[in-house]
Amino acid sequence: MEGVQVSIDRIVVEFTDVYWDFFNPFQLRLREYLNANLRLKEKGFKYHLHVRDSGHYLHISYQLTFVPKSRKNTLRIECHPDSLVHFYSWLKPIKDYAREILFVRCDVAFDIPLPISELFTLSLTGRNMHTWQGTRYSNKKHQRQVAGYSRVYDKKCQLMSRHRKVIEGELTRFEIVYAPDEKIPLEAIIQFPPKFNRFYLCTHLTHPEHLKPKQRERVSGLMSGELQQKDVLGYYRRLIVEEMRERPTLNFDEVAAAQWKEAITLPCAVLCGQINHLPVQVSHAG
Repeated sequence: MEGVQVSIDRIVVEFTDVYWDFFNPFQLRLREYLNANLRLKEKGFKYHLHVRDSGHYLHISYQLTFVPKSRKNTLRIECHPDSLVHFYSWLKPIKDYAREILFVRCDVAFDIPLPISELFTLSLTGRNMHTWQGTRYSNKKHQRQVAGYSRVYDKKCQLMSRHRKVIEGELTRFEIVYAPDEKIPLEAIIQFPPKFNRFYLCTHLTHPEHLKPKQRERVSGLMSGELQQKDVLGYYRRLIVEEMRERPTLNFDEVAAAQWKEAITLPCAVLCGQINHLPVQVSHAG
């Protein structure tokens, strides 16, 4: 499958051993100068700051609730990579105070220059892919942060409806959550491009009339949203996979590996100022 572009749509990074004596005045300044909204929760992280400024957003979490009380805690940020640049003056002090900067997860976006009506997508690991309001999802909404969670939607339509931006040609976005089993030093994440071939099949389906009638009926139902993946027996799913692999197929692993350096350079440069190509030991980063 040609012309697929890879980017990062959302990234989550942790800073370890950030002292309360730093965080408390820091969050007070954010609330004063950027009108940040502070919330307290009893699960996950205790302190949550929501910051919006000039079309950019930044979510900051601090102090895990299940760890013993301490003067130093983990601080987590979540935002779009472009927002890292916008909030750089606020983020720089955090990286100067932290002991480590760790990659937690990100949304990896594959932009495919084809209409969604010509793309057949299927989970290979038992996730129940289903369609809601034209977007194909895997898993449920509360599993949004789970590794492998995905959504497939008409990016051209979204750009027009949300931003009044008109683009030439067709564009479908396939987003997948990349969350390694172990957190990786951000400076070394370039060594670990995501691998999604084992999770999903994405095929350019042309001439569906050439499929056998029973396969064509199920393929059509899955693509239109009339059928959820769980509605199709495993026997037919296996036959469909065999048939689809004969058509142009997106090699997620190959495309991501080829473009990973370009996609991840901005977060590495902004948050840690370097990229490390030396081997790092982690149990699994797929």
